[in-house]
Amino acid sequence: MVELKFNKRGIKVFKGDNQEVLEGIPSNSINLTYCDILYNSGKNFDDYNDNLGSPKEAVEWYRPRMTEMHRTLAENGSIYIHCNWRLDSYVRVLLDEIFGIENFRNRIYRQHSGIRGFVENYDSQVDIILYYTKDRNNFVFNELIGDELRDIPLIENGDLEGRSFEFNYKDFTYNPKANNKHWLVPKGKLEELYKKGELVLVDGVPHRRTYSIPLGNLWNEEEMLDQYSRIDTADSYDTPKPPAVLDRIIKIGSNEGDVVADFFMGGGTTPKRTLKAGRKGVFCDISEKACNTTVNGLEEIIQEMK
Repeated sequence: MVELKFNKRGIKVFKGDNQEVLEGIPSNSINLTYCDILYNSGKNFDDYNDNLGSPKEAVEWYRPRMTEMHRTLAENGSIYIHCNWRLDSYVRVLLDEIFGIENFRNRIYRQHSGIRGFVENYDSQVDIILYYTKDRNNFVFNELIGDELRDIPLIENGDLEGRSFEFNYKDFTYNPKANNKHWLVPKGKLEELYKKGELVLVDGVPHRRTYSIPLGNLWNEEEMLDQYSRIDTADSYDTPKPPAVLDRIIKIGSNEGDVVADFFMGGGTTPKRTLKAGRKGVFCDISEKACNTTVNGLEEIIQEMK
């Protein structure tokens, strides 16, 4: 049975099985979905068991849930699925099937810790975030703006079909094919950069002159690392993802007033950062403890905002 535990400031928290919660959400109503899913580690915690069986059994457990996530996502929506090496390849294939291979955008690697004491294998220091859009040509991706002006190259080595065209727009001309290179952005984006005054030649090479911060798919800044000890904590929800991870995803993947969702809510990092970012949201967890932890955190933020 689904139970509404919190409904304030556009933020709703439900207790219940996430598939049942998803089935009650209207189609095309969520702008951004982020889920830090079960990793199928086989570990037992004080409030849940992270064991879905074999990878095949795990995929079949996820299939109806991921299908519902696709249905509920807005036409210009994005989804970020946070997992690790145990399931990321299997989940990638499942998401390719549900969302379409053409809508896969990237695999993000989030460093979670420094080197630990593994003696028979390489230490695993990263989680994986699989990033998809519902429509490859229509999605929200807000750039992060800094206070430093930088020149970013717009070409790369190699002739690439569809990206080695000559760009001749007003008083700006460059033909990458003549130099066995290709554009990193499509023609429409180049025209947009020109109109904004950001398209420049630096030593004869096209660059974008901008305050925007270029981001790669390796997130290893200090604020991206886990902020807890893997030795001293063992209880559920004492190991949240860093707020910086959610802040980045929410800021890039949604606009103010949009609806954010997390169907593996845990201790509530996503709803708390969603509230702080001025977005609305739908969140759920099957655990009473997770819901209580999240609701208490949201109430504290609301008090701070008054």
